[in-house]
Amino acid sequence: MSEERDIQEEQLRAVRTGHGANCSSIGSVINTLFATATVGAAVFAAVVAALKREQVKVAGKDQA
Repeated sequence: MSEERDIQEEQLRAVRTGHGANCSSIGSVINTLFATATVGAAVFAAVVAALKREQVKVAGKDQA
């Protein structure tokens, strides 16, 4: 890179570190929605799997 295109210290307002640090706010929203959908799908799959193994009982019917 040429020296005239290098970023100078006075041109920076903030430098963030960590996951998605330089992501826009809409990017953060999309990240959050994706994570929520993933966790929701995992919970749903766990509930469906648990219900599949449960025995069906009919209440209020004579056992004749």
